[in-house]
Amino acid sequence: MKSAIGIFDSLQKVWESKVAARNMSYFLTGVFVGTAILAFANQAGWFGTHFLLSKIVLTDAIEFSFNFLLFFEMIGLTFVIPQSIANSIGKQFQIMSLIFLRTSFEELSHLSLDSGFEEQAGTVARMGVDALAALLIFALIGRYYGLQKHRQIVEATEKTRFVNLKKLVAAGVLLGLFYSVWGDLKHYLDTGDFHPSYHRFYLMLIFADTVLMLSAFRYVIHFPDVFRYSAFVLVTIFIRIALMAPAYYNVLLGLAAVLFGIGVVYLHNGYLDGRLKYIEAHRS
Repeated sequence: MKSAIGIFDSLQKVWESKVAARNMSYFLTGVFVGTAILAFANQAGWFGTHFLLSKIVLTDAIEFSFNFLLFFEMIGLTFVIPQSIANSIGKQFQIMSLIFLRTSFEELSHLSLDSGFEEQAGTVARMGVDALAALLIFALIGRYYGLQKHRQIVEATEKTRFVNLKKLVAAGVLLGLFYSVWGDLKHYLDTGDFHPSYHRFYLMLIFADTVLMLSAFRYVIHFPDVFRYSAFVLVTIFIRIALMAPAYYNVLLGLAAVLFGIGVVYLHNGYLDGRLKYIEAHRS
């Protein structure tokens, strides 16, 4: 157990370093430029009917680089899990907003310069709605973080033990993420179609959050904190449903998930403030 936690801490230190951030930037730029070059080469007929290379188009440069960006953001989320569930939920909102942006960019591949606007109105509408959803979620995330009032809900003597438990759970999510991505890549190599399984990652988060919620009952005894922890698990469930929903419904569900999360934080703060005023009033 101690060795696993030590490895997790070492990986987090490396991941959060400036060197790692710089290398990620180089990598994402390389993916974008490299894919664009391959797309131009394919358009020129250099690859003939080669199974994978012949399918690369220019819009893949955006899609592939965005997929890797999301992968890196998901890795970053696993290192946020031990900090607090509120920060973890905020990171999930950020990833969801990026997924909507990616979906909007993905619609570019369905547009054709040879067709009129009327024939492509549906594609343009989906593209616009996903982009608008990403923008609204981005704005709501700022409100979500603005409402946060971090305070210690676990006794100091138990805090280290609870944090170590969260690190073990986060390490399991990280391993599951790599396994899931490997499955996506294998499917792409076998079929030539890449469909990132974001909903699978959020399913792992649901189980992780549930384990942490049940474990937290050992340390968290106050009703508002128990309610807040449980409600945040429901937020993760809503996000997963949104990512599985068809066009337009996914936007409504995604926005509803963020608004629900904001509502939980706002009412939790109000409950604590009201309870504090009640205690002070009865002391006087």
